[in-house]
Amino acid sequence: MIYGQAVTLAGAISRLSSKFLVNSLALLIPLLVTVGCLNPFAPEEGSAGAQTWTDQKTVGGLLENFGLSYDYRDSLRYADCLARSFEFTYYDDKNGRDDRWFRDTDLKTTGGLFRYYDKIDLEWNFIPVYAENFSQPDTTLDFIVKFNLTIGDEPPLIGYAHFSVRMGDDGKFRVLQWRDNL
Repeated sequence: MIYGQAVTLAGAISRLSSKFLVNSLALLIPLLVTVGCLNPFAPEEGSAGAQTWTDQKTVGGLLENFGLSYDYRDSLRYADCLARSFEFTYYDDKNGRDDRWFRDTDLKTTGGLFRYYDKIDLEWNFIPVYAENFSQPDTTLDFIVKFNLTIGDEPPLIGYAHFSVRMGDDGKFRVLQWRDNL
């Protein structure tokens, strides 16, 4: 009989352990899922990122977003800086003439640049005062700005960008044309 009671006692302990384990897991799993989704290193929603980008209501805001899109390698934000009719013109040393491409090619090329390099830094220098705060709708503004572009560990490219910009129907400035003058 003592042997039978021992088995019964062991069975009871086993059943209690199983019940305890099931109840504990039922309480522990939701807690772990909730806590597991928290990232203590993540910025608060709507903090740094939302405050970094501008509304592009001025040419200075457009240039700020343009530079940040390079710095953060953000092709979606970069695309928002270009008009649908965007044209990039550059001097082709190999063929000894000006050449150009349009928005789709520029987005593919710049997207590839963003994916390939970990470090990209674009700095604008000497933005004309009349251009920086310009916010007049229905007017195309042409201006030249000096830039420094550092890609990876390469020496910086220093040159001038001749921009034509215009405010769209949504109130945001976008680049119509960029003529590269390296």
